[in-house]
Amino acid sequence: MSNIINLVRKDFILQRRYLWIIALYVLAFSGMFSTNNPNMLYGLFPGMMLILVVGSDMRLGNQQFLITLPIKRSIIVLAKYVSSVLAIFLAEAVCFGVSFGIRQFNSEIVFNEYFLLAGSLASVLLTMSIYLPLYYWLGIHGAQFLNIAMMVLVMLGNIAISSIAGDTNDIEQVTSWINSHQTGSIALGISSLLLIIVISYLISWSIFKRRDL
Repeated sequence: MSNIINLVRKDFILQRRYLWIIALYVLAFSGMFSTNNPNMLYGLFPGMMLILVVGSDMRLGNQQFLITLPIKRSIIVLAKYVSSVLAIFLAEAVCFGVSFGIRQFNSEIVFNEYFLLAGSLASVLLTMSIYLPLYYWLGIHGAQFLNIAMMVLVMLGNIAISSIAGDTNDIEQVTSWINSHQTGSIALGISSLLLIIVISYLISWSIFKRRDL
C-alpha cells in the first residue's frame, strides 16, 4: 500500500509544473457556461487532467527508472490507475464548483447539473479504461497521437451527454426511469463501471509486464 501511495504522490508532485496551464484553462473556458455550453470545461478538462497524470511517465528514462525499483510492475500499473481516477474526480469537482459559482450569477443556464456531472464522470472513466491499455500497448512514441484521439473522444461523449442534459423531455425520461429503479440502476451502473476498470487494469498489466524497457 505504501508503494502505491508514494507512486501516486509522485504523479501529483509532477503536476506542479502544469498548475498555471490548468488555472488558465479553467479561467478561459469557464465563460462558456454563460452561453449554456458547458462542453468546453466538462468536456475537455477531465480528459486533460488524465493526460497530464499519465504523461508524467511519458519519458522512456522515467519508465526505465521505475522498473528498477523493488516494486512489482502490477503495482506500478495499479498506482497509475489510482492516480488517473483521483485526477478525474478532482477535475470533475473543479468543473462542478466553477459551474455552481457561475450559476449563482447567471440565470440563463439551463441544464441538469447532476446528470451532466454523473454522465461526464462515467464517460471519462470509460475513456480511461480504453486509453490506459492503449497507452501501455503503443508505448511512449504512439502516446502523442493517442492523446489527440482521446481528447476528441471525451469531447464527443460529453457533447452527447450535455445535449441530453439540456433537453427537458429526454432528461425527464431518463430521471423518471432511474427514480423508478433507483437502487438497481445505481448498483448496475457502478458495478458495470468497476468491472470495466478492473478488466482494463488486467489488460494494461498484461501488456506492461511483457514490455522490454
